[in-house]
Amino acid sequence: MRDNEGVVVAVSCWQVFSLPDSEVTEALAMWKELEFAKDMCFLNLIAESDTSNLVQALNTRLQYPNYVESIIGDCINFNVFFRSLSFLHVRHEANQVAHYLAQYFLHNPYCIWIKETPPCISAVLAFDFLLDFY
Repeated sequence: MRDNEGVVVAVSCWQVFSLPDSEVTEALAMWKELEFAKDMCFLNLIAESDTSNLVQALNTRLQYPNYVESIIGDCINFNVFFRSLSFLHVRHEANQVAHYLAQYFLHNPYCIWIKETPPCISAVLAFDFLLDFY
């Protein structure tokens, strides 16, 4: 999770079992990110995802073609907890931190770092920042 200056302020992971497809997984990950940001009392949030369909649905409030729509509605309703909330699509190549963390958390579930960068992603995070500018 990044703040308005692009600085990582929190990283968290929870284990979820047996989800039916990647769209459900991405939508639930966004919901969990928003819930965590609310619990941490963040005021200004930019929620990122490399799933363009999800980000488009969140930004335009379009109908989603399956039961993911209710999760998206819940995500949109989180806006009452923040001063500002925006949903941003990032290229898959610029979202490697999330993928490295997912692999790390397979062996270390239920971890949270606040206001520090997990050592396992320092180099990947620097690479992501570089890709954000290109």
